[in-house]
Amino acid sequence: MHFRVQTDEMNYGLGMVTRAISVRPVKPVYDGVLIESRDDGLVLTCTDGEISIKATVSAVVEEDGIALLPAKLFAEMMRKQPAGEVDVKVDERMRAVIRSRGSNTSIACLTAEDYPDIRDISGEYRAALPCNKFRDAVSRVQFAVSTDESRKILTGILMEVYEKETLLVGLDGFRLALQRMEAENEIPQNAQKDHLATVTPGKTLGEVSKMLPDSDDPCQITFNSSHIMFSFGSVKVYGTLLTGEFIDYRKILPASWSTEALVNREQFSDAIDRCSLMAREGKNNLIYLHLKPEAPIEMTANADRGDVHEELDVGFQGNELNIAFNSRYLTDIIHNIDSEQIRMCFNSNVSPCMIKPLEGEAFTFLVLPVRVFNK
Repeated sequence: MHFRVQTDEMNYGLGMVTRAISVRPVKPVYDGVLIESRDDGLVLTCTDGEISIKATVSAVVEEDGIALLPAKLFAEMMRKQPAGEVDVKVDERMRAVIRSRGSNTSIACLTAEDYPDIRDISGEYRAALPCNKFRDAVSRVQFAVSTDESRKILTGILMEVYEKETLLVGLDGFRLALQRMEAENEIPQNAQKDHLATVTPGKTLGEVSKMLPDSDDPCQITFNSSHIMFSFGSVKVYGTLLTGEFIDYRKILPASWSTEALVNREQFSDAIDRCSLMAREGKNNLIYLHLKPEAPIEMTANADRGDVHEELDVGFQGNELNIAFNSRYLTDIIHNIDSEQIRMCFNSNVSPCMIKPLEGEAFTFLVLPVRVFNK
């Protein structure tokens, strides 16, 4: 195998695919980056057995072939190369010789015989979303994904694909995050429902969101009953879907509420941040909200070292209410909203609070309060 490639091209491709390399690979071959020659250049592949990433890199191929190189070492070596063209040749001793201006390095190849065959997913289930909107939507539900491996299905993000929109949902039993995006999706004519649903591991979607460019170019999503593939630019990411029944989140969302507060998000976020500083010093990390008609919202937090009292003007309808929340849960939600105004909907001090935009249904967040006494 012999090719010539620009360092910036190779470094971009390696930067993408090496995200799939595990700190402790379960198999020796998972420690490598597979380099395959193609008519249009090179295809780089890395996998940890769960997530696989491919990137196509433009190159001049002098001799076709396949090589498996230690991924981290090769990537570090390429980052240290001077800008410009690099010549890489795999010799008969299975050593990759890397030549650039005044530099000559050789790296022993790994055995590629046992490397898994990672193929594109074929199927009729497809969705297409702008990269930047998809990236933002994933990041805004990621915080609500469970880390409890005993409830494996909740460690994933539910994706519901309708003909005109796509929904992402994450929940962990204490919080729910829902993001809604307009889209043009393909729903099979013989589909039993008006939508398709998958649950992708939160880790997989988290990596995808970090890789997506800040552009409205489409991210093509193809999936079947067991696997999913994301394609954008010269990159493809492959993942295994989670199996099981995701919680029916619609049954959790309140259909009506008795108390509603309209809040300026930026002012509310600043007040929460100040209260959180003190709440973290306390035993329970709680922020208390006091709502009553014709009065500002009062927010308080206290600890042995002091206390915080905030007042926030709101639009208010409904009944007086005293309610408490884990400060981190409120912070995570508010920091993932960019609307100027938000609606906070309540029924009681022990039922979930729902947070929505002032108009439309672009997002919905749900957070459980903490039951407190003598407050």
